[in-house]
Amino acid sequence: MKAGNFLSFQEQYVFWRLTNYFLGVEKYRLIHLHEEKQELWLENTSQKKRPVIRIQMKELSWANVVERDVTHTMHVCENLRKQMGRLKLPLINIYITPFEPMGDISPFFGKPLTSPNEKVKIENILLANEQMKEHLNTLIQSLELPEDAFIIPDELTKEIVTKEREQVITYITTKVNEEQKVARNSKPTVTYTFIGLLIAAFLWVTFQGGTTDSFNLIKWGGKFNPLIYAGEWWRFISPIFLHSGLIHLASNAVMLYIVGAWAERIYGKWRYALILIIGGICGNIASFALNMNLSIGASTAVFAVMGALLYLVVLKPNVYAKTIGVSIASLVAVNLLLDVFSSQIDIAGHIGGLVGGFLLAGALSLPNQFLHWRRLAYGLSLIGIAILFLYFGFQKGAQQYDPMQANISVQRYLQEDNKKEATKIVDNLIESGSADAYSYTYAASIALQDKQVDTAEQMAKEAISIDEELPEAHYYLAVSYQIEGNKPAAIKEADIAKQLSNDPFYDSYYDKLKE
Repeated sequence: MKAGNFLSFQEQYVFWRLTNYFLGVEKYRLIHLHEEKQELWLENTSQKKRPVIRIQMKELSWANVVERDVTHTMHVCENLRKQMGRLKLPLINIYITPFEPMGDISPFFGKPLTSPNEKVKIENILLANEQMKEHLNTLIQSLELPEDAFIIPDELTKEIVTKEREQVITYITTKVNEEQKVARNSKPTVTYTFIGLLIAAFLWVTFQGGTTDSFNLIKWGGKFNPLIYAGEWWRFISPIFLHSGLIHLASNAVMLYIVGAWAERIYGKWRYALILIIGGICGNIASFALNMNLSIGASTAVFAVMGALLYLVVLKPNVYAKTIGVSIASLVAVNLLLDVFSSQIDIAGHIGGLVGGFLLAGALSLPNQFLHWRRLAYGLSLIGIAILFLYFGFQKGAQQYDPMQANISVQRYLQEDNKKEATKIVDNLIESGSADAYSYTYAASIALQDKQVDTAEQMAKEAISIDEELPEAHYYLAVSYQIEGNKPAAIKEADIAKQLSNDPFYDSYYDKLKE
């Protein structure tokens, strides 16, 4: 999770200190983490009377921003209450912000807000930088916490904030749910191995250019449709092991640690391993068909495991409905519900993994089970749906899409002298009708490297027809004319490139042509 530039060390410290306290002292558990929105949700399963807690770092500039967010949160809580099967749901909604919003915010703070059906009660607490200690006292009184629960050091440094943050990350990656201890009769070696592979892949990508660089994630196997269209089918598998940032990795590893042991113990190691991998692939296939954006993460595999555990409720409702069924259904509902309200989450991949894991579990069934026609039906359904989504996804490859991310990838591949990958993306951009002026300019550059002068000339002219003020396109057209021996035309295009850009390179090229 990365705090915005407007957040001081104090706001960041309070965010991590609060989370640290609720996880470590109050024994809350993390039920949802949204790294882009700098928001997390916590629930105390051991003390049902304790409220659900939402903590968010956010710049609340105006009262109407508060009103919109409170309305949105009330709606989410009502759905969350239904999914969790609770008659009433109290929520402590904590905003950590640099300054108090402008306007009248009194209707939202100071007293609890109740939903129209009186089943959801939200108490909003503002922790603003200017009155942080005073506001923290309000929080302490609302939750009846010890007076010394949250003490802000007189001097805050980056090191202090980092220490609090690292304690949270360490806690959520190592905390074992008490229910898990009861459920495990043997060490979940497949789960441990899988998490180990996630960590190893994360470290590798980190040292190869970073895990928050979109191009680096594409380079190392992210689900990127243009390259899948070009035949890189392995990109249905590799995204499972890639993560963007430490929090992304930690949240998926913790979720897998929680649900994986159940599935591994019940299904056995080899069935569980197939559910992880094939279920994750199913999620990436769904993402491929429905989402053109770069997608990564083990969440498709995690949702596949959840789907496999939900299948147990269908298979043996009397055994699992009131044990695993309630816990997993709540976990799935909470995460999907919160995904719906996020533009950054690949919900298609999550649902695809969930459905894939469910059907795969039905096909594999439990150990020592006889082959039944229903298992065959589940297996055929899984294959049929996968083929349908693959067909739909590849059909989209012939349709137009936003070329921006593809163009950036082409540029970076060319900078790394990887003409092969760049060519794959450019070809798909052109074939699908998605190419813009930059795409055709890169195509001209590649054609010149391949000594295909006629093609380079054609691509450069296409780029100019779309955007005649693109200096690179005029430059490549000038180079094409120069190679063809048409010096006057080359000088003319070089002059245009020089006029359109302040880059001395174009001046130098023009002067050489004039000599």
